[in-house]
Amino acid sequence: MLLVLTLIIAMSCTVEERMAANFVLDNNTRSILVFPAEFVFKVNQKKEILDSLNITDESKFDSVLYVHSDYLQHLNDSLFLANYTLGYQKELTALGFKVFGQNETHAFLEVDTNAYVANIAQIEVEETLYDYRAGQNIYGHYYYYDFLLNAIVVNSWIELKEVNDNGSEEQLYFATDMITDDFEGDFHADVFAGQMRFVYNIDTLQTESLYDFAFLLGRKYASYTMDMLLNRYLDKNVPDGKRSETYWRYDPYKKDLYPEEENKFIPMDE
Repeated sequence: MLLVLTLIIAMSCTVEERMAANFVLDNNTRSILVFPAEFVFKVNQKKEILDSLNITDESKFDSVLYVHSDYLQHLNDSLFLANYTLGYQKELTALGFKVFGQNETHAFLEVDTNAYVANIAQIEVEETLYDYRAGQNIYGHYYYYDFLLNAIVVNSWIELKEVNDNGSEEQLYFATDMITDDFEGDFHADVFAGQMRFVYNIDTLQTESLYDFAFLLGRKYASYTMDMLLNRYLDKNVPDGKRSETYWRYDPYKKDLYPEEENKFIPMDE
């Protein structure tokens, strides 16, 4: 299963790639203590309701928006956070980390090498509408149809620190993802009207789907955590002049390292 990485080490022409592969292969020596978020910040961005209800008192905006939300008021915060944390911890385990929960702090403190702390500092869930354009080229003409989809945006802030490195400081990272209504649609020629019509069916987003989404986000950001630690290691240890601007991403299922530009944490100092 590790053949690809072994070949990278054996055949790679750069010090950076060899060091990245070695970092991944050394994954069974790393430990991480995970602190989950304590609560969910909820923001309803569907502010049109304020105008329709003629609400002008700003002190009432948040409560009115919450009461008239389609998802936020029904979201079970504890279940959402539990699924998010479970996904995060399970994926870290799959990546080779020995994972400690917040109630295992004393045992974690006995680890003397390759120890990290991940603090899921804050999670914000936004309810909004997403402008979607369905478009298609048909016989040389571009047809499109615009409509609105319900959307939930999840913003995450995660702090990472290497415990046994005195020179390492805690750094804060950001990531955001969105889930929307699902739909199926296609353009069809209306021969009687002499025009194209877009026929579609929307599968409305359900609150229950958000718990599965939370679990998937936990898994995704655990992978981002591994990638960030990998690239921080390279930044620190690759000899001067040998470190490129490449941000490396590791796929634990394909056992592959590849350059990445978009799917990664955003350092908050940027």
